[in-house]
Amino acid sequence: MATATARQAASTPDVTMVDPRAPRFGQALTASGMVLGIALTPAFVYAVATVLVLAVVSGWRVDAYATLWRRGMLPLVGRPADREPAAPHRFARLVGAGMTLLASLAFLAGFALVGSVLAAVVAVLAGLAAVTGICVGCRFYRQVSFVRRLGLV
Repeated sequence: MATATARQAASTPDVTMVDPRAPRFGQALTASGMVLGIALTPAFVYAVATVLVLAVVSGWRVDAYATLWRRGMLPLVGRPADREPAAPHRFARLVGAGMTLLASLAFLAGFALVGSVLAAVVAVLAGLAAVTGICVGCRFYRQVSFVRRLGLV
């Protein structure tokens, strides 16, 4: 039995883990950028979209939020007691990147109302996650993963 368990563990790909406070930091920055983009100028929406899209496209190697967390906040708050899988948060950021990109394109095309609505949706969801820890994108990721494990999809 121990051999089978060791074999299974050896065949499991490495799971990237993150400090659970880091995604909430990024969500707070995203929500703030969206609110500023709606209230002041779409340039804030463009900036957030650029940060999120670069992170996704680079495979998380060019991630301004992670860099700010590691170099600015982590020295202040210290190492986390626990870590959690990065995949749900990355999925949520992928969805956020898509939504902010759509909001940016809407603003650039002259559809300010559409851009504002999309930015507001991102602001509300990111703000909810930052303040309460309820990450809708993360929950959706877990639900889809559960359904896939059951073989229903």
